[in-house]
Amino acid sequence: MLRTPLRSEGIAGPHVSLHVIPAETGLHVGLSGPFNLARGADGGWVGHMEHQIDGLVVDGDHEVATLLARWEMIRNRALPRRQSIDLMKEVVTEWT
Repeated sequence: MLRTPLRSEGIAGPHVSLHVIPAETGLHVGLSGPFNLARGADGGWVGHMEHQIDGLVVDGDHEVATLLARWEMIRNRALPRRQSIDLMKEVVTEWT
């Protein structure tokens, strides 16, 4: 399943941000659960959080600011984009 996305142009596209957090990082805020952030044509941000029963769209200033801050915390712990992609390719090669 991983090979197709890694080979697609989407990984290298300007609208995709892919960062791997190394296992040795340990506990971090990203383990609290998945979320997505999107910027609209008007420049405003919207967040979406998933959990086992439902999803939640957030667009309030405070909630979006919290998600943006968490994204920055996660990104600061992650490998740079190129290293993340290279690591994923290496793992896929090892697993196939």
